[in-house]
Amino acid sequence: MPVKAVIMAGGEGTRLRPLTSTRPKPMVPIVNQPVMEHILGLVKHHGITEVVATLAFMPQVIEDYFGDGEEWGTTITYAVEESPLGTAGSVKNAEEALRGEPFVVISGDALTDIDITEVIAFHASHDGPVTIALTRVPDPLDFGVVIIGDDGKVQRFLEKPTWGQVFSDTINTGIYVLDPIVFDFIPEGTPYDFSSELFPALMAAGHSLYGFVADGYWCDVGSLDSYVEVHRDILDGKARIYVPGAKARNDVWVGKGADVDPGAVIGSKVVIGANTRVRAGAHLDDYTIIGDNCLVGADTVLEHSIIWSDSFIGAGSEVRGAVVCRGVDIRARARIEPGAAIGDATVVGHGAIVGNGVQVYPYKRIESGALVTSSLIWESTGIRSLFGADGIAGLVNIDITPELALRVAQAFGSILPSKAHVVVSRDSSRGARMVKRAIVAGLNSTGNHVRDLRVASPGITRFTTRDTRCEGGVHVCASTKDPQTLELHFYDKAGIDLAPWIEKKVERLYFRQEFRRAFFGEIGEIIYPPRALEYYTAGLMEALDGTAALMSRRQTIVVDMGMSPASFVLPQVAGRWDVEVIALRPFVDSESTASSDSGRDEVLGQIARSMDVFQADLGLSMDGTAERIMLVSGSGRVLDADTALHAMLYMWCRTDRSDRCVAVPLTASRVIESIANETGHCVSRVGTSRRSLSAAALHPEIGFAGSQTGGFVFPAFLASYDAVMSLGMTLRMLDRLGMTLDDVVDALPPFHLRKRQVLCPFDRKGAVMRQMAEFGQHREVEMTEGVRVAEDGGWALVLPHASDAIVEVFTEGDSDGLADSIADRYVGLVEAAIREE
Repeated sequence: MPVKAVIMAGGEGTRLRPLTSTRPKPMVPIVNQPVMEHILGLVKHHGITEVVATLAFMPQVIEDYFGDGEEWGTTITYAVEESPLGTAGSVKNAEEALRGEPFVVISGDALTDIDITEVIAFHASHDGPVTIALTRVPDPLDFGVVIIGDDGKVQRFLEKPTWGQVFSDTINTGIYVLDPIVFDFIPEGTPYDFSSELFPALMAAGHSLYGFVADGYWCDVGSLDSYVEVHRDILDGKARIYVPGAKARNDVWVGKGADVDPGAVIGSKVVIGANTRVRAGAHLDDYTIIGDNCLVGADTVLEHSIIWSDSFIGAGSEVRGAVVCRGVDIRARARIEPGAAIGDATVVGHGAIVGNGVQVYPYKRIESGALVTSSLIWESTGIRSLFGADGIAGLVNIDITPELALRVAQAFGSILPSKAHVVVSRDSSRGARMVKRAIVAGLNSTGNHVRDLRVASPGITRFTTRDTRCEGGVHVCASTKDPQTLELHFYDKAGIDLAPWIEKKVERLYFRQEFRRAFFGEIGEIIYPPRALEYYTAGLMEALDGTAALMSRRQTIVVDMGMSPASFVLPQVAGRWDVEVIALRPFVDSESTASSDSGRDEVLGQIARSMDVFQADLGLSMDGTAERIMLVSGSGRVLDADTALHAMLYMWCRTDRSDRCVAVPLTASRVIESIANETGHCVSRVGTSRRSLSAAALHPEIGFAGSQTGGFVFPAFLASYDAVMSLGMTLRMLDRLGMTLDDVVDALPPFHLRKRQVLCPFDRKGAVMRQMAEFGQHREVEMTEGVRVAEDGGWALVLPHASDAIVEVFTEGDSDGLADSIADRYVGLVEAAIREE
């Protein structure tokens, strides 16, 4: 009986691309284990523990995975081909390890459960040097047909015959038992094949070759169709193949550490890998295989699909009858249609559609909203840019990883002077803590010193950056829009977001990986400033008239601190303001830094109900970063963001005695001008980003800047949003006016704003803007950002989104009907421009 097996693992698998674009064919996973691992388990099951693996294409991948075989209870040695040697030639290359006794040869890229012990026993009972394991298939055209007599002796070989040549349905499985004498017939260092060269040569020399028709399952995983089919066969029980995980009811296998929400719907014959998370509302229909360490979002639909390890399936997305390779990122509401194959580390954008049979090769990025109907093979790869409207933002440990944070910090540190000081902070979330540590390491590696504030609000970080004359700052926080999203915010020496041209400079260094390296003795230090919070609080109080009383009478306010770092500040200043605070969520929490929209609405409802209970004068909710606020009046009225902007502007204009201007986004209502003009203040229209407002606020002629997102800037304190400052200014202005917030809102003029979004591929955004510029040639047009066109009784602004495949249309009219009419017309213009060739 042979004591060794040769696993032929040199296959490149060209017909399986893109599955084999970054790995040899034997490493393609089947039910979450490489094909070769199943074969190794098979030979071990039949008592063979000494294995020789013949390698050719990407050998290091296989060697790194299997090592010396100890983990599988075997001993593995490797024979690597320097140049292609063919099937027999590769075995000849391993001759030194195989001399002396018969051995088994088995393909490492075909899946089988054939009883090898039976094949070996048949070989031992016959006198030939070769026994070929055969199997019967209904369609033998793509295989090597072997014709045998009643005694099992091989009579003829037919390599991939036509139907007119098919005289048998028994095919060569690539499983052989060979005597060492065969080495005498194989030339050394020369390409040589078993079926077409070695076997005919042995027969011509008078040796008898035998074929053994074996029972059991065998499949040459040579195409995408056969790859999908083999999984179905395994789950149907046609193949006796090990499936990792514990088997539950309905033939569902669940790997160790997997977490399936009770609200998920799981069909029959489903495999869920180890440490995979399946969210509520997900539908895993029949014949779905999910790899290890995956995240399947809420309300997704996976049907007859194979998802490899480390992939992310976003909320509301659909994957039907497709193969998704390792580390693929499928964003929310994307759709992958039957027959598609998505290569490693590809990003499928929000709402994108990958059509039937499309092959997407590795490392591609499909834009949001794109419709892909043909395969992406040679097209360019990579992301367009790092920075968006919210700094560098993405899903934690999917987009925003420690590796990315390290390289971005090195790029940022490289544009700063050597030994510069940089302020770094984070919110209380675990993801932010992890990423911030990578940022600190990146800055230190470029020779910069880090002033680590640990958990702090962006306001404290900006204030410390500006007033300690540091060269920059970084803040890491969970997004207020999505708690699974992290944001990296980078500040210049003035404490405001980086200018676009500086962002581009950081991006260039990041993508080129051209980082400054600090050598021994030059590596930066980590400093923990002892009184940053006290300095910030003193600056805040000074900006609110120092020691002067904030209000003439004591007031009661209900404040939701949003589990933000504002809880470090507000209790200190509220006592000095002589304000009675009813506090909600007055703590930081590493488990719940950000609230969903529904959670925020619930808190606002609680504040509104509390106004009457506590006879409160004002209610306010802060976001998780302590930057933006939402206002609630004494009557329990919750102000939308635009009304809040108008109210703050109304109060500021009537309490400011200077001739300074206000800055607002281009998208704000025209009532801004009417409110400001009543008190002789001018209005400066700027871009829609926070950076645009902050940059405007640095000019001495600007006394107030406000956004349509609840963020307000009071330059006397800080040229950026700060929720505690906004609260203090609101209380002071209301007191000086002798009005309640309800009085202010009742005094505001009505407005009618609309906002629409149109999906637009990135390569059509330029055409849209060109068409809009031409459309506005004979109209009153402003092009500060986008194209803003004056209309009778209103206006329209067409603005491409900075990072998504979207064009936004903002409109205003003298009435709701007119605002809708203008919006409909401009959406039609944008859609026509997108379609135009």
